[in-house]
Amino acid sequence: MKKNLFFIVIVLLIISCRQHQSTDEKISAKDVRISDDFKNDSLDITLRKKNLATFLQQTAILKNDTLKKKNYLQASYYGAAIDSALFLTANTKAIKYARNLKDSIGLAGAFWDRGFFFSEIGGYRESYNAYQEASDLYLAKDKPINAARLLINMAILQTNVKDYVGSEVTTIRALKVLKPVGAKKYIYRCYNNLAVVYNQMNDYENSLTYHTKAYEIQQELGDNTYQKASTLNNIGVVYENMARYQDALKAYAAALKFSKLIEKEPQLYAKIIDNKAFAEFKIGKEENLPEDFFKASHLRESIDDENGLIFSSMHLAEYYEDKDPQKALKYTEKARMLAERKGNVHGLLESLRLQARLDKGRSYDHLERYISLKDSLQKEERAARNQFARIRYETDEFIAQNEYLSAQRKWIILGSAFLLIILILGFVVRHQKIKNKQLKLEKQQQKSNEEIYNLLIDQQNKLEEGRQKEKKRIAAELHDGILGKIFGIRLILSSLNNKIDKESIKVRDNYINELKRLGEEVRSISHDLDANIFDSRSGFISLVNELLNEQSILGKFEVVLNNDSAIEWDKISSKIKINLFRIMQESTYNVTKYANAQQVVVIFRKQENMLLAMIKDDGHGFDVKANVKGIGLKNMQSRVQNLHGKINFKSGREGTIIKIEIPINQNRKIWLSA
Repeated sequence: MKKNLFFIVIVLLIISCRQHQSTDEKISAKDVRISDDFKNDSLDITLRKKNLATFLQQTAILKNDTLKKKNYLQASYYGAAIDSALFLTANTKAIKYARNLKDSIGLAGAFWDRGFFFSEIGGYRESYNAYQEASDLYLAKDKPINAARLLINMAILQTNVKDYVGSEVTTIRALKVLKPVGAKKYIYRCYNNLAVVYNQMNDYENSLTYHTKAYEIQQELGDNTYQKASTLNNIGVVYENMARYQDALKAYAAALKFSKLIEKEPQLYAKIIDNKAFAEFKIGKEENLPEDFFKASHLRESIDDENGLIFSSMHLAEYYEDKDPQKALKYTEKARMLAERKGNVHGLLESLRLQARLDKGRSYDHLERYISLKDSLQKEERAARNQFARIRYETDEFIAQNEYLSAQRKWIILGSAFLLIILILGFVVRHQKIKNKQLKLEKQQQKSNEEIYNLLIDQQNKLEEGRQKEKKRIAAELHDGILGKIFGIRLILSSLNNKIDKESIKVRDNYINELKRLGEEVRSISHDLDANIFDSRSGFISLVNELLNEQSILGKFEVVLNNDSAIEWDKISSKIKINLFRIMQESTYNVTKYANAQQVVVIFRKQENMLLAMIKDDGHGFDVKANVKGIGLKNMQSRVQNLHGKINFKSGREGTIIKIEIPINQNRKIWLSA
């Protein structure tokens, strides 16, 4: 007789359902800010229900969608054990917000909760769908163990609706995921389910093989009393189905050897005692009967194991079938009533089948009900199997389509990469052409700049030459004109020397002395005007000086130009002077526009083979880091880099200092042109 296998499967399903927690579902007390006392399973269920309803109401008015998602996920995780309606509300919201926020792990957790809920109330198709969704999400996020655990749940659901081939396929899929990561705890569940499947298919040898493998894994995992004893009980059940009752009794005896099993696992202990008693009954070994049947039955009653009581009652009915038919009928009726109350369809079928055999007067009625219920159950199981098959087909079709799309995507990526390479090569070639053209234009621009600068220098030299000519002319006029006249007056006055009266002599002497003094003064002016003004100046310095004077008027600041006389500007290349002049322009323009300075100092120095320049102001300053990418500063840097030099900006509340170093070569007539 195939006893208790359905309940073994249910236990495995429950064990493998509620052990998940998405990382997105972990909520700190600081984040929640709403009382979550509904999680406390020590509270009365009515109070927990009330607390959960309050939690959902407070969550609904939150503004933060991420926090709402976390709260709904939490309520979904705990809600199935509290209230069905509240669970469905929380779970639906959790799925909605996790999907909107693209939280795949949270979404998988919500589907996991949904699958567990429907598996508990017999909604196998809804449960299977939810587990499938969750498993796919976990696989996509590279979480193989979670995905495999859900596949195990799906396989157990298939076992429940007698889709044994489908369950076998799904379990093997789970094993393929679990074996590479060595998750023995879940591999054990796979082996256990395969053993149950093969037992139901009457493939007892394979069933024993997988039960043995499951037991070996439990031996490796250590002290797991429940799993070891449960596996030995399962082995005993398979042996009973093979009518190898002595082997079954050995398995049951081994299971009962675990210390304190009755204290740790009373439900399992009662099951093993009941199965052992039934095996002994089958071989006529009745010295412990019916005491062991009653022992198992009383223990099940004491722990409210009504599903177990169904099978205890049926075993007692079979025991009393020949000994006391009335007692047999009484226990059969008890089993049927318990099965109806618990909604245990498999137990109800077994009890009706037994009643049809024992209750001869109403055998037809019991048999008719048995057939009707079995047909209904088979239709439902067939519909569920078809649903599972359709989901598997759609999943396989989806996988095949994904593989096709992946192959297509691969070729698209390769083609795109090839096209991208061609475009990059084309861009590089075009960029190089543009760069060459730009370099050519820059060279022409440089040449034009030098010509312009030379024209400026020539113009400046001509202006200076005109100034010098004018000064010489004035000097000549002063010398030859005014001095000549003064000399004539002096001669006239000298002719008065013949007058010897005291007054005439005194007047004459005064005029003569005055004329002498004027003559000396004019001569001094003439000499100053005729001096060589090029003793410390050149055309470049004149241009800089003119620039500073213009900007000082616009910016209302004082300028100081300090030029090292050791610098021979006429020997420095035009390229250096042009770029340096442009930097001076940009710097002084910036001072005029932004600095609000009182004084600007420009210094030129020569130090060994380096030309040093500094522009300093006492204005507001600027943020160098924020403005270093500005076009003005970038142009200055670019100009200095083209001259193989260095430029440094320092700015703060006390003003701005720009320091420039440009290499020169004084051993050559034309200094290094960078």
